[in-house]
Amino acid sequence: MTHPLIEKLTKAWAGDEQLLIDQYTEDCTFEDKAFGIVHKGHQGLREVFAFTFGMMPDFRVDYGEPALTADNGAVQWTFTGSFQGEYDGVKHSGTPVRIEGVSFMTFRDGKILTNTDYWNVRTIEEQLASPAG
Repeated sequence: MTHPLIEKLTKAWAGDEQLLIDQYTEDCTFEDKAFGIVHKGHQGLREVFAFTFGMMPDFRVDYGEPALTADNGAVQWTFTGSFQGEYDGVKHSGTPVRIEGVSFMTFRDGKILTNTDYWNVRTIEEQLASPAG
C-alpha cells in the first residue's frame, strides 16, 4: 500500500504544481545534490517545477516503497521524461531520460520541511551526450 504523501507527490510530479507546493512548509528547503542547487520556500519549489517541466514536459516520477516516520523519511525514485532543449552544447528534441535516485526528507506538522535528492549526474550526462536517433 502506498503512503498518502507518496501518492500526492506522484500526482504532483505529473504536472500539478499547486499539489506539490501543498506538500511542503512555506520555509522548506529543496536540495539537489547532483547539481549542487538549493531552492528555498514555495517560490523555490515553483522554480524547480518550472525548470523541470520546461526541459521535460512529460516528466514523471515513480516512487519505490518509502521508509517514513512522523519526523523524517526516505524514498527511492525513478524519473523519466523526454528532454527538450540544449545540454552541454547538444540540442535535443525529445531525447528519453531515465534517472534513479533517493530523496531524504524531514517533516514538520505533516509537511515536508527539507527534501534532499541524491542521484548520479553522470547518468544524465551519458544519456544526453548525443541527440536521440
